Amino acid sequence: MAITMKDAYPSPQNPSDDAPIDWRTIWEQLNWDDKRAAASLQERLQRRAAQYAAIPVDDTSQLDERYQVLSFALGQEKYGIQVQHIWGIRILERLTRVPGAPPFYRGIINVRGHITTVLDLRPLFDLPILPDEAPAHELILVEAASLRLALLAHHIEEVVSIPQTSVETLATMEYTLGVTLERLIILDIERLFSDKRLWIGGVEEKP
Repeated sequence: MAITMKDAYPSPQNPSDDAPIDWRTIWEQLNWDDKRAAASLQERLQRRAAQYAAIPVDDTSQLDERYQVLSFALGQEKYGIQVQHIWGIRILERLTRVPGAPPFYRGIINVRGHITTVLDLRPLFDLPILPDEAPAHELILVEAASLRLALLAHHIEEVVSIPQTSVETLATMEYTLGVTLERLIILDIERLFSDKRLWIGGVEEKP
C-alpha cells in the first residue's frame, strides 16, 4: 500500500514519534460490514453508465478519439478520470486517520479486507479547503501505475464521452490531460500515481 505496514507511523494510542503503529487496533476499527453498499450511488452511476453504453454502432469507430471519463466534483473543481482506471465506487462511511501521514492522505479504509489509502486531491494540488465547505463523503477506487487508492469526492456525477479535439492543454496544472470548455479537468492518472510523494515506504497491496 502507499503507507507501509512497517513502523512508519506512531500508534493512535501513543502518538510518539518512535512508537510503532498498532495495526491490530486499526484493523479492528476498520472491520465494518463491507456489504453495506452505497445503493443510491451505485444506481445513479449505473443509469449514467447505461446512457454511455448505448453508443450507436456507427459511432464506435470514433471511440479511440474520445476520452471516456467519470466526472466528479471536489471542492470548487470538477474532474474526470478515464474509466479504465476505475475499479469501484463507494460511500465513505468509516475513515481511520494515520498520525504522521501527509495532509493529502486523509486516512485509510477497509475495502473487502484490504487497507486502502484515501487521497484528497486538494492538498496535493495546493488548492484551498474552504471553512464552509461540506465534508466530502464519496470515494472513487482507482488503479494506475501499480498503485490503488481511493479518491475523495463531494459528488460523483456521470460517465461522459469527450472528443479529444475539444480538450485544451492545461499547462498551469500538472497531471492533467487537459480541460474542456465546461471546465472539466481530465486527470492523467498514470502520471499522477507515479508521483513519488504518493509512495511512502512501500508499495500498496492490491486486493
